[in-house]
This record gives sequence, structure tokens and C-alpha cells, in this order.
Amino acid sequence: MPQAKAQKFSAAVREAIDAQWFDVDAVPVPVLVVPINYPADWHIEPHYHRKSQLIYCCAGVMTVETAHGQWVAPPNRCVWVPGGTEHEIRINQAAAMRTLYVEPDARPELPAMPCSLGVSPLLRELILAAVISTQAPDPKDFAPGTPNAHISEVLLDQIIAMPASELHIPMPSDRRLRPICAALTADPGDRRSLKDWAERVGTSDRTIERLFLQETGLTFHRWREQMRVLKSLTLLGSGRAVKSVALELGFANPSTFITMFRKIMGVTPGAYLKSPV
Repeated sequence: MPQAKAQKFSAAVREAIDAQWFDVDAVPVPVLVVPINYPADWHIEPHYHRKSQLIYCCAGVMTVETAHGQWVAPPNRCVWVPGGTEHEIRINQAAAMRTLYVEPDARPELPAMPCSLGVSPLLRELILAAVISTQAPDPKDFAPGTPNAHISEVLLDQIIAMPASELHIPMPSDRRLRPICAALTADPGDRRSLKDWAERVGTSDRTIERLFLQETGLTFHRWREQMRVLKSLTLLGSGRAVKSVALELGFANPSTFITMFRKIMGVTPGAYLKSPV
């Protein structure tokens, strides 16, 4: 199971979280819901498991990363990770995580690739209702005809019905693009131009633009905008003011940030965080 890189946290905090982990792959049930609360700035290092995973924070914001991209999830979104996919999770602020572990063959319609999904009020309540003890569960609790078995079936129906959202940043594999993306995700407020980045990695701006579109499906400018939106959700979720977030992300003023946010997400920052789906 994943181990947290948490040197700055007390031994008591580390032990409390480590004690909640058990071998979920060995539990013979179609759906298992495990609740774990994490402190801010917690990192679950790269790992994978046989079962697929629906990662949901009913409070807090997290970022899930695989080799192919990053997905962010405030309380009105969750992230689906298919079984066998290596991933890591960064808990940006204190979070109440509720994780669903799902047998890969539970339903053929389940997503085959990592994605961000909406969380309807019904899905949220089903997840909360299915939470069990943090100790290794008794498979009899999920036997046919039990309340948990019924909830599991409806949970799977809801996961399949949930719409995918735009909270995803595709990560390129090209050796010239990787350092650019790493630098920008580490410092979203960096305002260097495409030409500046091209010079840094020793190629032309036309080549960088072509590679971005080829590997991510986005132009460099759109990729950076979408990345900044992801970062803004983490900051807004922690209670930061729109003006403060806009300046930290490198925007000249809050109105420019709000316009960009609305263009990508379809709503203003405030309206988005209040939306149930």
C-alpha cells in the first residue's frame, strides 16, 4: 500500500494514517469504501493496486497524478483511476478522503482511463452511507442482500452515469516539453513566453507549439491556462480570495483570471465551487 512522505509530520500522525491501510486487493467484494483523513501537504507516493479506485474528498482538495497527466478534485469532483495504473496523490489542504476500491470487472461500462468525474448529491450520499470501519472489513458485510451490497450496485450505476469534467492536465512525454511543464506546474505564475521556453530547451517556438498540440491536444497557451485553473481550484478551496489567487498565478488583475476561468470551466470561480456537479 502507498507510503506517505511525511517527515515533517509527527510520529503520531504518521502512525494513525498507516494503521488505516490494509490489503484492499485481498478483500473479495465488488466495491469497498475506505475513509481516511489526511493533514495538509500530505503526499501519497507513486503506487498501484489491482482494483480500480474512485478517489473523493468530501472536504479538502487533492491532486492525482499519473504518467499521462494530473487531475484535481475539489469536493464537487472525484478522480477515477483504473486498476493497475501507477498514481500518486497530493493532499493540498486537510482532506477527508473517501476512497472506493472497485473490482476491475465489476461493470464493463466503467471508465478504462483515468478521468475526473462530477459528484452528484446522490453519489455523495451513497459514498458517505457506504463508509465502513477503517479496520479490515468482513466480506459478510457485503454478501448478497445486505445493505452494503445494494448500495454498491447503485454506486456503480452512479459512477457510470457521472459526466467527465475538464479538470485534467495532459502531460507530454517529449524530452523538450517535460522540463517546461515541470517548471510551469511548480511555478504557475511564471510569465515567460513560448519563445523564451523554446530557447531554454534549445529549439524553436514553432517546434514547441507543434509538439504541445501533438502530445496534449492543446496549444501551449491553452495548456498553461488549464494548468492555472487546476492550481486556482486548490488555492480557492483553501479559502484564498480571488484577487490573491489571480496575482499568485501571474494574472495582471482578477478580471483577467475570472475571464480565463469562465472560458475553461463555463462558470465563474465562485459559482463553480458552489456547484454540486
